[in-house]
Amino acid sequence: SSGINAEWPLRPGTLNNLRFEMVKRAVEPKADAEDIDSDFSDSDVSAASESESVDHETVQGKRLRLAKQYLEKLENEQLRTDNDAEINLDPIAHRLQQDVLAEKGKLEKRIGKRLCVLENKFTMKGHRLSPTCVAVAEDLIFSGSKDGCIIKWCGRSGKKLSLVKHNSKKHILAIAASTDGVFLASGGQDKLIIIWDVKTMTSVKVFAKHRGPITALVFRRNDHLLMSGSGDRSVMLWNCDEKMYIESLYGHQDTVVDMDSFLQERVVTVGGHDKTLRLWKIPEESQLIFNGHKNTILDCVSMLNEEHFVTGSQDNVLCVWHIKKKKPAITQLHAHAPNSWISAVAAIKNTECFVSGSNGGTVKVWACAENYRSMECIKEIPVVGTVNSIAVSLDEASFVLAVGQEHKLGRWWSDKGARNRIMVYPMEVQKEDEPDR
Repeated sequence: SSGINAEWPLRPGTLNNLRFEMVKRAVEPKADAEDIDSDFSDSDVSAASESESVDHETVQGKRLRLAKQYLEKLENEQLRTDNDAEINLDPIAHRLQQDVLAEKGKLEKRIGKRLCVLENKFTMKGHRLSPTCVAVAEDLIFSGSKDGCIIKWCGRSGKKLSLVKHNSKKHILAIAASTDGVFLASGGQDKLIIIWDVKTMTSVKVFAKHRGPITALVFRRNDHLLMSGSGDRSVMLWNCDEKMYIESLYGHQDTVVDMDSFLQERVVTVGGHDKTLRLWKIPEESQLIFNGHKNTILDCVSMLNEEHFVTGSQDNVLCVWHIKKKKPAITQLHAHAPNSWISAVAAIKNTECFVSGSNGGTVKVWACAENYRSMECIKEIPVVGTVNSIAVSLDEASFVLAVGQEHKLGRWWSDKGARNRIMVYPMEVQKEDEPDR
């Protein structure tokens, strides 16, 4: 459906008008039939093999038939949902509009009042030293640690599937997994970025262009474009399909300690002691610079959608930003326990909710109010230790914590009462008529 949504902007009108527009486009001989095969597989059209007339149909006829089937499928799916009473638009119009917004990263699902975080599903132990980073892909979980190990876990059972190491055996500080589960990238104090084949956990490429420790890694959603941040203050772009370097981005005056990306060719980064948040627009070769409140040291960042992102800082402050405002839209002082260092944040994409972690003994789930004027904590979970990384699963059914005795970038403290572990917390969005849990 992505090809159709990108090509046909939504127009106001009835279902018949929408159907007319789609059928009209379908019969126009602008492209070959293969242009829409990615949206409609042969298995979805059983009638194609049942009639000789279909076997010998024209290009325009095939486009017309598939367009009609797509519309019928969308209408049936929409009518099966439980929220039809809340939808004022035509079912098809509403679905197409949602698809367009989702593709642009501007869709916002209001789930804060219905989001339920369940009890800890399981805890995975396997790292000798503090886990520093965690990533998820499909039903797999990956974690890196100061012991130099990378562990692949089964996300359903918590079972350890494999363990690999960098040759240097130095601290692993960042990992990222592609959304299709093909590539895993890892980096750390050895200044190397290693690309792994997820199935075999064998190294397929080593990038050695950074001059400082690798402190941040992220893949663009639904793509193999990898972005990296380092102690050398640069952001670099890599093509994992071609196994090649693309370009470097400069501007930060201190270590790029964290970064995030979503659907568009953009990456948002925080520069630690340079106290800036930067949004890099890669195709335009430009950057936007955002400044936090006085003396704040930004330590982590995550994108809610393409227009809003959240940061956490060492002075226990959470901020939510809008792409068109240089100052935070929301500033939450004393977000965690007194004297806490907010060390990790992770957004539930295309919603108003996000998760934050610190060294203060808690993990909190937050929801932003409409128009992003304020935020409130909707769930508080006690966690002993420093939360060095948080990752939300792609299906938004759970979030994963990397919890250790020490902070990932140093040894400013060591909580001997904490255990080095990976924790999984399931989530679910309740229906409107369900009671709170």
